[in-house]
Amino acid sequence: MIVVSDTSPLNYLILIGREELLPKLFGRVIIPQIVFDELKGVSAPAPLLVWTENLPP
Repeated sequence: MIVVSDTSPLNYLILIGREELLPKLFGRVIIPQIVFDELKGVSAPAPLLVWTENLPP
């Protein structure tokens, strides 16, 4: 199944180190450009910035 993710699930899963859960549950996860931009925002915590620089396949 393919899902489109909003910012909140990704944000909190990345912060707790469990971002792998979405693809395990749903298969392919797509994030719109606006969500990616929010994750890279100037006030984004370091783990989010690291994740956006090293996106999973």
